[in-house]
Amino acid sequence: MTLPLNELLGLGLAILFGLLGGKLVKRFGIPSVTGYILAGLIIGPHVLGMLTQEVTGNLGVINEIALGLILFAIGNEFEWSHLKHVGVKSLLKLAFFEAGGVLILVTGVFLLLGNPLEFSLLAGTVAVATAPAVTLLVVREYRAQGPVTERLLALLAVNNVIALGLMRGVRALVALEHGGDLFTVMITPFYELIVSLALGFILGKLLSIWEDHLDELSELLLVIIGIILVGYGLSKILMLSPMLVALAAGATVSNSSHLHRLIYVEQRQLEKPIYIAFFVLAGSKLHLDALPQMGLAGVAFVIARVTGKIGGIWLAGRSMPNLPQVGKYMGMTLLCQGAVAIGMAYEIARDFPALGETLLTIILASVVLHESVGPLIVRFALGKAGEIPKKGAPQIETDLPRLDSSS
Repeated sequence: MTLPLNELLGLGLAILFGLLGGKLVKRFGIPSVTGYILAGLIIGPHVLGMLTQEVTGNLGVINEIALGLILFAIGNEFEWSHLKHVGVKSLLKLAFFEAGGVLILVTGVFLLLGNPLEFSLLAGTVAVATAPAVTLLVVREYRAQGPVTERLLALLAVNNVIALGLMRGVRALVALEHGGDLFTVMITPFYELIVSLALGFILGKLLSIWEDHLDELSELLLVIIGIILVGYGLSKILMLSPMLVALAAGATVSNSSHLHRLIYVEQRQLEKPIYIAFFVLAGSKLHLDALPQMGLAGVAFVIARVTGKIGGIWLAGRSMPNLPQVGKYMGMTLLCQGAVAIGMAYEIARDFPALGETLLTIILASVVLHESVGPLIVRFALGKAGEIPKKGAPQIETDLPRLDSSS
């Protein structure tokens, strides 16, 4: 059934069906975000067709706002006092072991399957990226607290910075192999990284300055939305990474604003309907027809990626004997894959069509799997780590994203 929808009707349906899906799955102990994604899959163009591809495409700005809010919130985990509390060196060790494990295993497996080095490296780079949105919502829904959770959100931010940096570097090398101009190819990754971080820093400082001139606290919400939209808009004009801009803005606010806790309280007043719409739209774009096409390479990609993340964290966790749950369970919280990986795959398909089309099929199939079971695995891992409060246990209601007591 295909309805003659417009964007407003489509957005309304996305929020209502997503909310209903979240409520239904929650009765079975399943994270609400899984219900949002399944609702999108069911009403999307590939199943019932209630949301058409045209409508979901025109609602892309919702995805950008939601992803901006998510990355802005995760940027808060770069608060220096929090980083010192969890240990900067241990956090970086976890991040590099996890990213390195995935890159080495996925690249190596693809080489063993007879793929060229450049294709194998691109696949390994895309595999590094972890979807921050799903993990953040599961953590919030279950009010997870403990050593794994304290490190998880900051690790997600570092993971995506590493993934984006690796992608720029590998793309530059592949472009050189395809006859790209040496100066342009080498300077572009540095330009994108440095200017993206600089723009995020400037926007974060502007928000921190604005807070000294507030007439009422509710103004903060408008300023946050304005900052995120300006950041994304300028990123498109200047050919920057909007994700890095949002991360940098959040990190700047967390370290320079004396109201940054209240900023995130205000943000959370708005984010739920946007997040529901974001995940419903993400679910509507899942290509079930990609699953039968993934083949041996797709299966190898998933297995190598999962092994690399869990194994890398386990190896890094061996240097933290006083926190065994970090090495045992954190790797399982980093398996979700979504918009970041898809965006990277589309960039490769655009720049290198001969390599990108095959890789895009593998990534889309992998995302279907990880978005379907990822929230359940995150919940399982946090539960096994003992960081989800038991039902009936007293809980302190809080809107603050900080999970430690160091500040």
